[in-house]
Amino acid sequence: MEDMLNKKVAVDLDSDGKSDFKIDFKTLAIVGGMIITMTMSYTSLKQEIEIAKTMPEHIEQDDTRVINQKMDYLIKELEKYEEQTNRRLENLEDKVYKK
Repeated sequence: MEDMLNKKVAVDLDSDGKSDFKIDFKTLAIVGGMIITMTMSYTSLKQEIEIAKTMPEHIEQDDTRVINQKMDYLIKELEKYEEQTNRRLENLEDKVYKK
């Protein structure tokens, strides 16, 4: 096993008969692992992009401003309703206790 790890393969790119560089098994394994890792990362990224395409769009500032305005209006209306209810309650108390 150790002999297999230490063997080097000579690579001749320009066909001049001389090896341009030598690669050992460890280097080939590392390069293969890197290729597999990058391929899986690319596939995962593509899947996440497809999922993101189906999601609703991000709420813009204008939308949040409109929502805040509606909330403010509702709060004011509830405060008015509370005042009316308090007045009614006071009127009923006055009638019950005949003040």
